[in-house]
Amino acid sequence: MTRHVRSWAIAALAVFALAGAAAPSFAGIVYNVTNYADGQNGWSVNGTISVSGAGTYTDDASAITAWDVIVSKNTASYQFTNALAGHNELELTGALTASTGKLDLLGFLALRGNGFVNILNWNAVGMMSPQYSARIDSTWVFNSSSFSPVESGAWTIGVASPSAVPEIDPATGGSALSLVAGVLAMIEQRRRRAMLVA
Repeated sequence: MTRHVRSWAIAALAVFALAGAAAPSFAGIVYNVTNYADGQNGWSVNGTISVSGAGTYTDDASAITAWDVIVSKNTASYQFTNALAGHNELELTGALTASTGKLDLLGFLALRGNGFVNILNWNAVGMMSPQYSARIDSTWVFNSSSFSPVESGAWTIGVASPSAVPEIDPATGGSALSLVAGVLAMIEQRRRRAMLVA
C-alpha cells in the first residue's frame, strides 16, 4: 500500500470513528397527529404537534412548542393552532413521552379555541373514564371511550414526521473537521521527514 493511500485510509478511519461517537442533538420533533377514524364519527383529525425534544414531560405543557390540528367533516372544519389569537389554549396533565418515533400520552391533553367553545381532548387516564372527543361550535361532534394505538396504557397520539431526523451538533461537526485537519497535517509532516532522511 502506498503512503498516499495509507494516509487517506487513516484520515477516513478518523472521520468514521468520530461520526460514530457523535451524539445527535434534536432541535425539536414534529409529530403527525393520529387520525383514529373508528372513534371520530366520520370526522377526520389531521395536523401536527411539535415538541421541544425527546423526553418525558409530566404536567409540563411548555414542552409542546407548536400545534396545528384541523378537525373536519365534509365542508365543516375547525383549526386548533397556536399561530392564531384565541386558539392557543393548551392543557396537559399526566405524562407526555416524546421519542424519535412517536408521541405517547398517559394522561390528559386538550387543545382549545375560543375558550371552551372548541375543544379537542385526549384523555388516556384521569378522573373520568378514557375519552377521545371534539367539540366544535359548542357541539360535541365525536366522543369515544376507545383509542388506538395504545401501548402499555399510553395512547400514541402522534407519529414523528419523516423530516424529524437527528441533526449533528455544529460544535461536534467543528471538532470532527479539526480532528481530520490535525491527522492530515501529522501525516504530511511525517511524509516530509521521510523525504529529508532519504
